[in-house]
Amino acid sequence: MQPVGVTETLPNLLGISLSFSLVVLLSSLLVLFKERTRIKEEQQQAVLEKVQAELAMLKLQISPHFLFNTLNNISWLARKRSDKTESAVIQLSQLLRYIIYKPEHELVSLREEIQHLEHYIHLQQMRLAHNTTVQFTCQGPVSVQMIKPLLLIPFVENAFKHGVHSYLPSRIEIGISVEPDRLLFYTRNPIFTPESTNGQTDGIGVNNTRRRLNLSYPGLHTLRIDKDGQRFCVSLEICFTS
Repeated sequence: MQPVGVTETLPNLLGISLSFSLVVLLSSLLVLFKERTRIKEEQQQAVLEKVQAELAMLKLQISPHFLFNTLNNISWLARKRSDKTESAVIQLSQLLRYIIYKPEHELVSLREEIQHLEHYIHLQQMRLAHNTTVQFTCQGPVSVQMIKPLLLIPFVENAFKHGVHSYLPSRIEIGISVEPDRLLFYTRNPIFTPESTNGQTDGIGVNNTRRRLNLSYPGLHTLRIDKDGQRFCVSLEICFTS
């Protein structure tokens, strides 16, 4: 017969050992959970920093591209010794002020973005021949909504770049409609050459804007670009979140 003390001690040791093992297991699981959480947070932070870096890079790519085209317009006016040259320089200063300072903001007023488009359109109209007609319409509560800066201008740039002919009639249409929960934007311009079609589809400005839309409005936008051999049409819808 075993002593009573030994019989009572074995269950106690077994209970202590089991409790100790349970504590070690829980501690290990806790450490593993914390480590996985830390790795996940670091991965999310890395993705966020990558997105922010890509957005900053895209904005930097837009500004020189836009400036290059605008300076070409003013150079054309200067060669013609046009009286509109001084006015064009003033318009350019307003455009530069916008593209230099506004990209620093996460969002800008939709009204400011539209005014930027108006300045650009006015500058373009200074060099257009009488055979080109430009129609720009805007309706809705533009003072209420906010938008990413320099998001619409590449499409307007392309409409002028590829939709103007030296002697053939041309009509460029640009429209903005604002509703409480969404923005509708479109451009339409004629196609004169196959090269024009390829340029509008694969241009730096359009590709960068497509990328910015995917980064800034994931699942909240629809971009459609159509061409039928005679006309090039861009339709963009952006849904605003509350």
